[in-house]
Amino acid sequence: MRRTRLTAAMVAAAVVSGTLALASPASADPTPAGTFRQLVGVGSDTTQDVLNALAGDTVNDKSYADTAVKSATGAGLASYDAIGSATIQTRSGGTTFNRPNGSGAGRTALSMSLTGDLFPNATGVSVKGQIDFARSSSGPSVSGNALTFIPFARDAVGIAVRGTGLDSLTVDQLHDVYAAGSDHKVNGQTVHPVLPQSGSGTRKFFLGAIGLNENTVDTSIATTQENQADTALTQDGTLVPFSVGSWIAQNNGIAPDHSKTAVAAGAHLAAVTLPGDTGATSPVTTVNGKLSPVTGYYENATFGRDVYNVVPTRAIDPSSIFFDKDVYDVFVTSGTHEAAFASDAAEGVIAKFGFVNEPYNGSVNLAKHAKVGGLDISGLEAKTPAAPTLKSTPGDASLKLDWTPATPAPAQPVTDYRVTLLDADGGLVATKDVPATTTSFTFTDLANGKYTASVSAANLIGTGDAASWTGDVKFASTTTATAAPTAYGVAPKVAVTVTGSHGVIADGKVTVKEGTTTLGTGTLNSAGKVTVSLSNHLKVATHTLTVSYAGGDKLNSSSATVSLKVTKATPSVASTAPATIAHTAAAKVAVKVTATGTTPAGKVTILEGTRVIGTGTLSAGKVTITLPKLAKGKHTLHAHYAGSTTVNSKNGANFVVKSI
Repeated sequence: MRRTRLTAAMVAAAVVSGTLALASPASADPTPAGTFRQLVGVGSDTTQDVLNALAGDTVNDKSYADTAVKSATGAGLASYDAIGSATIQTRSGGTTFNRPNGSGAGRTALSMSLTGDLFPNATGVSVKGQIDFARSSSGPSVSGNALTFIPFARDAVGIAVRGTGLDSLTVDQLHDVYAAGSDHKVNGQTVHPVLPQSGSGTRKFFLGAIGLNENTVDTSIATTQENQADTALTQDGTLVPFSVGSWIAQNNGIAPDHSKTAVAAGAHLAAVTLPGDTGATSPVTTVNGKLSPVTGYYENATFGRDVYNVVPTRAIDPSSIFFDKDVYDVFVTSGTHEAAFASDAAEGVIAKFGFVNEPYNGSVNLAKHAKVGGLDISGLEAKTPAAPTLKSTPGDASLKLDWTPATPAPAQPVTDYRVTLLDADGGLVATKDVPATTTSFTFTDLANGKYTASVSAANLIGTGDAASWTGDVKFASTTTATAAPTAYGVAPKVAVTVTGSHGVIADGKVTVKEGTTTLGTGTLNSAGKVTVSLSNHLKVATHTLTVSYAGGDKLNSSSATVSLKVTKATPSVASTAPATIAHTAAAKVAVKVTATGTTPAGKVTILEGTRVIGTGTLSAGKVTITLPKLAKGKHTLHAHYAGSTTVNSKNGANFVVKSI
């Protein structure tokens, strides 16, 4: 939005020439002086008087204390006028800052109250936390969704004129009078167009209605404080856009009258030929001596307009950590919840001030007149945060999400994270807003099924892209395993039990591994048990095994470790030798060594006492050893198996050979 600044010399010259008049003093701020209330609003002077009344203050010498609008907890409104003292203070002990004049300035002040930027510019002061809502007679100027424009009544923009020849106007005539390069004539009559001050919502709305904007309007046109005919209509042939609601309230003695002098000099609202009509329509009619709205004019799409209270979107989002129940109670109508502004008493006050009550008072539905817009700050980097890096860990009927913020961080820092869980059909299961310092969240008590979880970071600009995960959430399983010490050659057995939580019986497959090597698998029985047999040739050692359950339809996977000790096999040693042999002959001894599940290998010796008298090496577990000639007599001998890496050593039974 282009802003025009007037120097003191320009103002003085304009006053002398009659093209610009100074604004009159403010009508009211929260009364009595020094009053501070919880919900602070600034901005448009089109709605300032009705908001002052709804706040329960005295307007035009009438107290509205009995119909003051409050939240369920008793939080009241503090509505500060668009004009008056140069500065205002809205919180006890708070910052003193420039008074926001008009819809645009009000929205900017609200935006800077959120960001902490200096208001009204870099030479101003921080107004962080000083404002809760802005009055606005026009819709958003900036795209985005940080601010929600909540309609609370219907107004219209009329053309206040003074003098003859301007009683009936068309849109084309208005366009030509206000457009750049205009000769400022209507039907050959020279006229004196005036516009509200820069930043005025009425100015913005009116220019749009007649097909102009700040780049195509005649910049030489004089400006004045909006809705003050006395300062605008100072000579015949003058015309200025004017809130019809404000005109009615002033002329009916409801609002402070800034138009009395002009009306006495013949000022009135012109009839306008509305687009599509063949005749002109007056914005007002007279009922029992009082001005009243003409509904057809108010409802017209060209000159009828909604007037808004603008609030931070996050303040009226019940799932946000920034949700403000007091703001919600006062401004929002949703479902069975009715805005305090939509009560019969409040709407009675709204009607007194020349506005038309509508059924969408308080609506936040974008299909029912609500609007959203971005922060109204010039030069603001309007970037939302990138998606965080997400890690998801399913648990026992639960899902844990861990995330790290995206880099680089946006200019407007992350304020919170939105965590969302959807079911397999895309239905919302749960959503949670957590502070910016939080980096994990766990959903619990979930039913079995497939889910999609997402995490997105938000800042004051809006919510950024989401990081998401899709997968199954199941119940927990616990795997236990035992393995008895086993001799080499015997197949070790690992007894496995898998127990499911929530009374679920485990089914499916288990796998036994040593490191990355699979040693065996098995399928659980109806009791969730299985015994897995392993190779009978595992090396003699203590083995650390991992027993893994793959999970089932309802259960997550789980694992356990178990220690398996494989010992050497215990052999049997059998010897066969002749009972008698000639002392001149060499006896032969056949030795057989056996062990369960393996064929022993290695050395065998024949001993007489401790003296070795023969040796041999097993082949296929057998060896025949030829003894030396034995002296005459009886010889008590035995075979000794020396053992191996897998079989223990063993002495055979004694046997006797008689040498003769």
